[in-house]
Amino acid sequence: MSNKNTKTSKPLISVPFSKSRVDIVIPFHGQYEKVATLVESILMAVKSNPYQITLVDDCSENKNFSKELAEQFKKKTDDGYRPQVVCVRNEKQLGFGGSLRVGYENTDLPWLLFMHSDCLVKDPNFMIEMGQSLLKWKEEDVPVKMVSARSNNPVDCEKAKATIHEKENENIILENETLPLFCFMCHRELFNHIGGFIKSYPYGWYEDEELAYRMRKYGYKQGISTKAWIEHEGGATVKYLWSKNKDAQSIMENNRDLCLKDIKNL
Repeated sequence: MSNKNTKTSKPLISVPFSKSRVDIVIPFHGQYEKVATLVESILMAVKSNPYQITLVDDCSENKNFSKELAEQFKKKTDDGYRPQVVCVRNEKQLGFGGSLRVGYENTDLPWLLFMHSDCLVKDPNFMIEMGQSLLKWKEEDVPVKMVSARSNNPVDCEKAKATIHEKENENIILENETLPLFCFMCHRELFNHIGGFIKSYPYGWYEDEELAYRMRKYGYKQGISTKAWIEHEGGATVKYLWSKNKDAQSIMENNRDLCLKDIKNL
């Protein structure tokens, strides 16, 4: 005979990531055609989640580009709804980390997805797969709080390298490696638990290494979603910067010392 007073625990229910709202932040400097192509690829391919795209123009020469682009994609937003593509412009060049911060401070949805301007979406499920990976780790009580997609060009992380057709069931947890920041996702609350936002170094470089070290210091890990894929050219903005400023490369290389100093001070 069953005891009607006996309490049973409810099964753990995984909330699908499709119900989550995502802020997609794309910083850029120049690279106008690539930015427009990336935005178009997101709007055309990604239907899995409610999202908004925020473009951060890091003081590009064409001051009108952001407005022109926002107007171009305004037609894709239904009347009465919040624009799906919005633009913010830095009047002073802040670099990659500084532009990420501007995007972070000008958005408010729970989840954040940051992308390089030379990415291209060919996998319509890349965003939901990244989010589901984070929720799965949370369900399993694994402290992975930031995830990247895999790519044809994942910069310096060989574990994230794959073709669009390579899908695996087991995600990758990084122990001492650095998560590449060309396409990564986290919950907005993460930065309240790791001593602040991503560092801002002149132009860019080494923000990823400082962030990876700091996350481990606070007891969190980074991971790679093996079912998410993004095309990434890599180096487009860097080459553009170097062509404009002969000192940019040496300045960016010196960011290593700033990174080491920040790590030492943790």
